[in-house]
Amino acid sequence: MRISHLSAECSPFAKTGGLGDVVGSLPKALERRGHDVSIWMPFHLEAAQWYRRRLQWPIEALPPFEVSVFGRSHRVGVLKGLLPNNTVPVYFVAHDPLFHRQAGIYARNDQGGDDGLWRFTLFVRATLEAMKRLGLHPQVLHAHDWHPALAPMLGAWSGWRDRWFDDVASVVTIHNIQYQGIYSPDEFPILGLPDDVKKGGLLDFKGSLSLLKGALEAADIITTVSPTFASEIQTPEGGGGLHGVLKGRSGRLVGILNGIDHEVWNPEIDPHISARFSADDPSGKAECRHELLKIVGFETGDPGMVLGAVGRLVDQKGFDLLFEAAPELIRRGIRIVVLGSGEPALEGAMRLLEAHHPSRFRAVVGYDDVLSHRIEAGADAFVMPSRFEPCGLTQMYSLAYGTVPIVRRTGGLADSVIGYDGYNDAVATGFHFDSPSPHGLAAEILRAHHLFYRRDAWQRIMRNGMLVDNSWEHAAGLYEDAYKRAREVRGLGW
Repeated sequence: MRISHLSAECSPFAKTGGLGDVVGSLPKALERRGHDVSIWMPFHLEAAQWYRRRLQWPIEALPPFEVSVFGRSHRVGVLKGLLPNNTVPVYFVAHDPLFHRQAGIYARNDQGGDDGLWRFTLFVRATLEAMKRLGLHPQVLHAHDWHPALAPMLGAWSGWRDRWFDDVASVVTIHNIQYQGIYSPDEFPILGLPDDVKKGGLLDFKGSLSLLKGALEAADIITTVSPTFASEIQTPEGGGGLHGVLKGRSGRLVGILNGIDHEVWNPEIDPHISARFSADDPSGKAECRHELLKIVGFETGDPGMVLGAVGRLVDQKGFDLLFEAAPELIRRGIRIVVLGSGEPALEGAMRLLEAHHPSRFRAVVGYDDVLSHRIEAGADAFVMPSRFEPCGLTQMYSLAYGTVPIVRRTGGLADSVIGYDGYNDAVATGFHFDSPSPHGLAAEILRAHHLFYRRDAWQRIMRNGMLVDNSWEHAAGLYEDAYKRAREVRGLGW
């Protein structure tokens, strides 16, 4: 099949989280399965900087052309690169006034306004026009999250749409339902959709526009990034206000657990760690542990458990639970290394813990890719106390590196980690807890800490996790099935 992915992010060019990792990995697995795959994204400043650091530049795929949005003409360029060490093409839509922003991918404009609806409308319309000019006609448009939501909407509603869409099915993936692209209804004309779409309430969300809702109404198939999250978003508690739409379209909704890129996250070949190791020969992990302890300034001879955490310091991720539990964990002999940035209050709490416990708690504010690899390889256990987690990737990295994950039983964390129940060390890969509270988290970490000293059982759980197949190959096959289903329900062959 000919499959085109539309996304605001793609690793390694520009990303803020798991969305970028997925879009940078899934297309490679699909290409290996014989599909003709392309990626389309805005040419963010981050992408330009990625190329400049390597003294490279993408080629010009098309001469610049004009795209009209709400009667205003924008001159755009389309550049073409490749995913690193791969042949999957990445097409960059270039328009500096809207995409070349110093403050990041989702930065506001110079006046402090959120012009995302305008920016991503231009991105979608320029992408579709470029596809036509290049003679590229995908059989599946795969839109990731709300940013390219206009693409499935343009192809869905009959009577006015472009005949170019007649052989194009759409798939929309929800990576995080909390981000929906909410805008004033006054901005509806920017989308260029007919008035009956607005009158029918297809984008209406509590009096505002939700671009994600429009995409969900329009998509031939909806996917999300884990089976449990697919169930959770059909409930009032987990649906972000869109549970009714999703429940009504449950026959078109499927949860597919993300994979991880084993070219990047693999202790057998990882260039960022001091020793390579595997499930069959895990001996190198001890050297990685020693290296991590030296880097963070911990006593290397202390045999006590080292707990790692990496992520965004936001309410969703539950780091406040960890920080409240930390003094008791430290008192029990556990050392903690946290790498992350986000909400100032959480950054402050992290620094305060380090100031009070400098030999037991290490706070690294920011993001350091090399250090994240070293934490995954060197820690004994890894904690993810998320209040909700559509999929999560770091727990899968932990499994691959023999770093036992301790996770809250939600979303993709529940799907990817088999919790230890006291008897099942033959199959368990980590630890689960349910209560989103400091006490609930601390109790499970201490349970893991107790097992940590039963080395045979702990090593069995480590090995179980390292043997789990979390590669993209399995997930790509399920996406292939979703694409076929999208074309079937649209009345097309594949």
